[in-house]
Amino acid sequence: MNPAGKTVIITGASAGIGAATAHAFAAAGARLVLVARDPHRLQQLVDHIPGMPLPIAADLADPAAPLLIAERSVASFGRIDIVIHNAGVGLAAPIATLNPSDLTAALAVNLFAPLTPTQAGLPQMPPRGPPIFISSGVGLRALPFAGGYAASKAALDRIVEALRVELLGSGVAVTLVRPGTTSTGFNMRRLGANRDRRRITPRGVPPERVAQAILRAANREPREVYVTLGDRLITMAALLAPGLIDQVLRRIFVWEDPPVL
Repeated sequence: MNPAGKTVIITGASAGIGAATAHAFAAAGARLVLVARDPHRLQQLVDHIPGMPLPIAADLADPAAPLLIAERSVASFGRIDIVIHNAGVGLAAPIATLNPSDLTAALAVNLFAPLTPTQAGLPQMPPRGPPIFISSGVGLRALPFAGGYAASKAALDRIVEALRVELLGSGVAVTLVRPGTTSTGFNMRRLGANRDRRRITPRGVPPERVAQAILRAANREPREVYVTLGDRLITMAALLAPGLIDQVLRRIFVWEDPPVL
């Protein structure tokens, strides 16, 4: 679906991939509904985007938020055409010390936050209006010390797979986007102890490149999108040679215990 003139909701819009996606879709002529928790950062974004986007400060972990977003979007623009489920939170902890409350919080944002707006928005979406879900390669293959985060993305992947089949014949496409390492502050705001380190750190792609992949996904409506060829090849290798990848990851990732005082 060409987003020009269409109503596009972007969650997690105030920074990183979400903010870059907002700029990309605004340049493509979309009518934007931008959702984020921080009203000040959200307003800063809105001030730099043409076309009078509708900002909605909301916490998607709140069960009442999705219906509010859908109602305000329809009230302002008359319909919902595309929903980009970008809001997410990281979680870094060894499984042995993974805090259940952190895992619950990650599931609230990474799984239930996309699920409940989808349920609220689907009745408003016209045929071919695609929901686009921002997942991760870890939804297919977990990384060390990111098992909780990977579990939340894997759960999202399975929801999307089922939704895609349930909507066959309805005219509504469903797309999953899998960004790899991206140059944002995402890892600095993770839940958990956040003391994992990489001996080899890949260079992240800029969020604007991810945003362009999302924009292409809106136009072409594929099942699944990888931002780079490297992301796709790494995921394929992890699925084809899991034992080898286990050994590689064990050498790359380390957990730094706090100093003993």
